[in-house]
Amino acid sequence: MVAGALVVATPAAAQDPDTLAVQRQEFNQQAGAESVEVLALLLHQALQENNFELLRQHLADKRVYDKMMQLGTATVRESLLLYSPTDMLLDFQKDFGQVIQNGATLEVDWPTTSIKETIVADTPPTRNAIIFPAQLHLNSGSGLPFQVHFTTARLDGRYYLLPPLRLSEEL
Repeated sequence: MVAGALVVATPAAAQDPDTLAVQRQEFNQQAGAESVEVLALLLHQALQENNFELLRQHLADKRVYDKMMQLGTATVRESLLLYSPTDMLLDFQKDFGQVIQNGATLEVDWPTTSIKETIVADTPPTRNAIIFPAQLHLNSGSGLPFQVHFTTARLDGRYYLLPPLRLSEEL
């Protein structure tokens, strides 16, 4: 794998909105997502609708937390020791509100945003690479590009959202 970042999704703007809605509904049937692309699609929908509840079942819960403690590297376990699943949920919810608010400051009309691409940082080729950052590149209705940075956990073939979540303008 080439060092740097790997583009893992193509723009969703080319797809029919009804098709995206059906896909999102199917993806929301069980906890966690089947890929980072699906997680990004669900995150985008939640931001468009300003509806945090759409993400709740894709956030790391007690079961996911315990599995990260069991399978994670020493660094992962150390960082999680003082961070409970409830704290992670509250921080992600707070970050979600902040992203919505920061978007309003940038004059982003969330319902008209479209996905440009999803980028996942390369992870070391080890089994314990369970937490890694990702970026969702979006365009506002006016064409303003910006990014939503999020963290994901990969466990048992499913992907879960972790804090932090933040917004930045594309340079």
